[in-house]
Order: sequence, then structure tokens, then C-alpha cells
Amino acid sequence: MAASVLLDSQKSSRNEPALSDFVNLRFKRNRGWPWPEDSYGLTPMFGEDGWCHTCGTPRRKQTGSLTLQRKGMTNPTGAWLPYWMFDSFCVDSALGEEILGNFSVEMFPIHWHVTPPGEAKQIVAPTSEAAWYREEDLTKAALSRHSSSGARCSACNTWRWMPVLIQDLPAPSTEVLASRSDVIASPEWFGDGMQSFRHVLFRRGLAQRIAETSPRDFKILEIGRS
Repeated sequence: MAASVLLDSQKSSRNEPALSDFVNLRFKRNRGWPWPEDSYGLTPMFGEDGWCHTCGTPRRKQTGSLTLQRKGMTNPTGAWLPYWMFDSFCVDSALGEEILGNFSVEMFPIHWHVTPPGEAKQIVAPTSEAAWYREEDLTKAALSRHSSSGARCSACNTWRWMPVLIQDLPAPSTEVLASRSDVIASPEWFGDGMQSFRHVLFRRGLAQRIAETSPRDFKILEIGRS
């Protein structure tokens, strides 16, 4: 059974958060292929009936471990973002233990298809209850990059905005960023085809630790800046 850990909120301040407390981690590359490929790795995380088989959007909170294949991951070190899953941040065991000791996060152990090349963990971002963005801002940003603002899934009725960067949108209010966790995800879904993801923000100290450990994988971007 997958274990998760949520540390005490006293490990970092939660009083009146400022926008400068949060930053975006922009990924530079992907590493690791989720398994099984026919479910894009979603079934082990959410259950067979826990994700939409038409658009790939999870329909409930994650309850199981992300499972990765060994191909392209012979030495899983540092931090990385797997293919297909743009809001599933992974870290090796040593970095994971350090993060758990210094930040308030929830983690699941990563499982491996066949022989594990090493131990690793996934940082699970809780979803904010309040909206991050105004509909008109999302529409404008999506249309500037795509010919469509988004679409509603015919099977699960989820609206997904066409992919846009956090930097393309006005910053969320400090109220929606108030959280016991040092990482938080938007309630808005983005994507096209079978890729569905949320925007994710990290408290600055956590993001800096991840980026300095894996500079080839991530860089820090301030909210509202490209």
C-alpha cells in the first residue's frame, strides 16, 4: 500500500502568504516513461475507474503510486518530470528524504516496472479549492497561442483549457495560495488529446532546492514573468 506523508505546517510560514513566496518550476526536459503505456500510467495512480479514458483527466484524488519504466531511467537521480505527466514531480530517495525533513509536502513512493533502478518518490501537489484564474484571462491567453481556447470532454464533462504557461496569465491571488503544503496545484485543467495537467507552484525554498539539484531539468520562473 502506498504511503504518504504530510509534515507539520510549522516547518514553513503559512501566515499571509505573499506572491513572492511562490515560484514556478519550468521543466527543460522529460525523463522516464509511465507504465502501463495503454493507460499513460494513470491506472496505478487513480485506479481503472479513477480517470477519464477519453481525455486522460483524473476523476479523483491520487491513491496509488506512479509506476515508471526503466527505459531512459537507468540512474534516477535528482529531480525530474516524466513524459505525459506535467504535474507529477519526481525526486530520488535522498532528495526526497531531505525535502520531507524540511518542507511540508505529500509524497508517494515511485514503483518500477520490472527491476527497480533505484528508489524514488513523487511529490503530490494538492489541488487548490478556489479558482486561480478568471475565464476571460484564460480565454485570451489560450487563443493567443492556439486556434481554440479549450474544449469540454464528451465523456467526463471536464473543461480543459488549451496549454498555456503560468507566465501567460495574471498571478493567482494570495488567498488561493494559502495552504499547509509547500506545493499547490490549480483547480483548472489544461491539455489536449490524452494529456491533462494542472499548473503547479512551489514555495521558493523548495523550488530552489529542486532546481539547484537538477539544473538540467528545471529552472525557476517568477510568477507573471516569462
